[in-house]
Amino acid sequence: MFEDEDDIEAAGRLVAYGFRPKLRPFRDLDYAALVRRYNEDPEFERIVHRYAAGLKLRVIGVTGSAGSVLAPLPGSFFETKLEPYARLFRQAQHRETERVLHGIVHLAAAALGFPRPADLADDKYVGRISVREVDRVVQDVCKELDARAAAAGENGDPPQGEPELERVWRLYARRPEAAETRDDRVAPHTNEALVLRVVRYLLEEGMLTAYNEEAEESDRVFRTTNRYQLQVRELAALRLFDELTEIMNGPPMSQGGLVRRPDSEALSGDQ
Repeated sequence: MFEDEDDIEAAGRLVAYGFRPKLRPFRDLDYAALVRRYNEDPEFERIVHRYAAGLKLRVIGVTGSAGSVLAPLPGSFFETKLEPYARLFRQAQHRETERVLHGIVHLAAAALGFPRPADLADDKYVGRISVREVDRVVQDVCKELDARAAAAGENGDPPQGEPELERVWRLYARRPEAAETRDDRVAPHTNEALVLRVVRYLLEEGMLTAYNEEAEESDRVFRTTNRYQLQVRELAALRLFDELTEIMNGPPMSQGGLVRRPDSEALSGDQ
């Protein structure tokens, strides 16, 4: 079967829009028309998928609210691995630590924004996160895992076969929670600074939008987008994500530790 050249060019434009994460279809007539065509014309949808596959990309979804959402396949030129991503922020002497910590904070932000399967399934759901709440979630998870290790009599590294989170929580727990420099900036080697970097990245990628922009950055509330929701649906298949959400939404521990999703009122601002 031979595709029309105009159809191929249109498919390429729709794929290209996927690399403009902050642009939404309702702000661009051409984008909106391509999204409608993708969802109404199965043949055009097939061409878009083939075009993306030729670039080693997978189409996660194309919706009116999220736009064109893509994921790189292994070996793709567009693949963003955690190692080079973390290199943008880390210090040379903390390479492996920073790589792991950025990953766990991204997972915590995703789990906080969409803590239940129903939240991921509901296209109208809007989650809310803040820098302090993401940090609190990771800190509480660290405390819970510390309590589990103590109860099991584990003083050193956990044995092989234990959940993966058991292997990384100590890295986060060792860092200072927050500090400021002389010019009132957040100190770079703190948990707060690490979470801020992750949140800024998600903002740039169109995964979050700021709600109360007049507040200090660490106190702002950020809303999840449909683009983020589609991406987190991919994360939900990861073992680490399952472990994290299970701890967040599980029953209280006998030691008094409790890791729960924050009340919606705590993150809802004036709503």
